[in-house]
Amino acid sequence: MEKIYNELKNNNIIVMFKEININKLSKYLYFNTSLNILDLDVRNIKNIDKLSESLKYNSSLKYLNLAFNEIENIDELGKCLKFNSSLINLDLNDNKIKNIDKLAESLKFNSSLKELHLSYNEIENIDKLGEGLKSNSSLKELNLFSNKIKNIDKLAESLKYNSSLKILDLRKNRIENIDNLIENLKFNNSLKKIYLKGNKIKNIYDLYKLDNRLNISD
Repeated sequence: MEKIYNELKNNNIIVMFKEININKLSKYLYFNTSLNILDLDVRNIKNIDKLSESLKYNSSLKYLNLAFNEIENIDELGKCLKFNSSLINLDLNDNKIKNIDKLAESLKFNSSLKELHLSYNEIENIDKLGEGLKSNSSLKELNLFSNKIKNIDKLAESLKYNSSLKILDLRKNRIENIDNLIENLKFNNSLKKIYLKGNKIKNIYDLYKLDNRLNISD
């Protein structure tokens, strides 16, 4: 195991081992200049503060998979992503995340992230996410499948200004009203697919009438 950590300093390897000391790994990520993919799913990870801090300095990592863990707090990750310029794909699916305010705020400053996966968490409030997307120009796919989201007004408003997002997945939430979404999509030319199946939306067919360029899954 020590050999693997040492190799991280200079080598381009994909990390998919079962037993992991997350703090030790984070230490080596500070110095690594070639690692592109870090796969840490299903590792019973709870705290990612040290790993998040390493992203301030690491300039090679493009794909970070933290799915199927026990992560609750991602505030530090949000703070550090403001300074990261290499990460393209962040997978946080199937954790215990409730608050994404800091992560959402980082989208105002981050210009590399293209895919953000947050499905199967416990997210309710996405107002800050809407604010972050207003000025973001890199994110292309946002996955919020199976959370506890009811209000998407701020997210909808951001689509009037955002010109990069192409795929938005909001399936299996608690959304009922999409009036703002319908109104703001009139000004959006970038979104190509929107998934809404598994909600309690009453006026879903009004969205179909809006524009046939959208691939809509109710």
